[in-house]
Amino acid sequence: MYLIPPNETQIAYIKNEDFYQPLHRLEEDVTQLMEWLTKQPHLPNITDRKWLAHFITGCKYNLQRSKQVIDSYFVARAEFPEFFGSFTREQLKEATKQGSVCLFPKLTPEGNRIFCTTTRQSSDDEKYDVMLFCQVSIAILDLQLKLEPMYGNIILYDLKHIRLAQFMAFTPTLTKNLLKCCIDSFPLRVKTVHYINPPKFMSRLITFFKLFVSNKIKDRIFVHDSLEDLYQHIPKDVLPDLYGGTGGNLEKYEEDMLELLMANREWLEARPKADLSRRPEYTKADELDMNGTFKQLQID
Repeated sequence: MYLIPPNETQIAYIKNEDFYQPLHRLEEDVTQLMEWLTKQPHLPNITDRKWLAHFITGCKYNLQRSKQVIDSYFVARAEFPEFFGSFTREQLKEATKQGSVCLFPKLTPEGNRIFCTTTRQSSDDEKYDVMLFCQVSIAILDLQLKLEPMYGNIILYDLKHIRLAQFMAFTPTLTKNLLKCCIDSFPLRVKTVHYINPPKFMSRLITFFKLFVSNKIKDRIFVHDSLEDLYQHIPKDVLPDLYGGTGGNLEKYEEDMLELLMANREWLEARPKADLSRRPEYTKADELDMNGTFKQLQID
């Protein structure tokens, strides 16, 4: 299996979290969430209890929070269909010449999953497909949510070969919409964000990124000038050999990620979305506890 599930030590750590709920309580919440979904005219009728359980876990077992995020999850797919397009194996293979996105197979001791973006040396900026990058990033999060509870994610950006043209491809509008689809609309618990191999224009990149995130996540951004500094946050046994770790080969991670995407291609292409024509003009705060916004990010 590509994504290694938590071991006994990691499970014990997760169960020690103050928000953790036993299985029977989670099953009760799944049933309530399914009933709530049947009463939402604009949302699809979801019967996959495992998927809903993963969703609730990512929302720290908060049922009201789960309703808020699941509404945003399906609405975003209707509002921004360009981020949910299909892709072929050939497109993905071509894109890896510019960089890649993948999940690391091993979890951290705390049970967190590493979401890694790498850049590769290239002089052909015209072949950088920023929208494909966005589509793949969201598809990977969708697969993670399908396969496992989202206990927590650590974001790792390797910027060794990033070029200014790639950075500039992320316009303010695209970045805002991507974060809405990729972070605000998932039960994503972002633990920390790490940048390694920073470029000369790193200060501009960080300043730009901070425009779109909450103050809490701003305080969890780390820029590392050396891998030794990174090891203070992520142990070597989780990291691939490219970063001085013992967790395996990064190219193997990327190949496994590509195969996982292709194996689930039909499922990804059939991802449901909200019917905006049936969406209520307003949603009562006591039903969703969200006051009509989707801007809250789950930060531990």
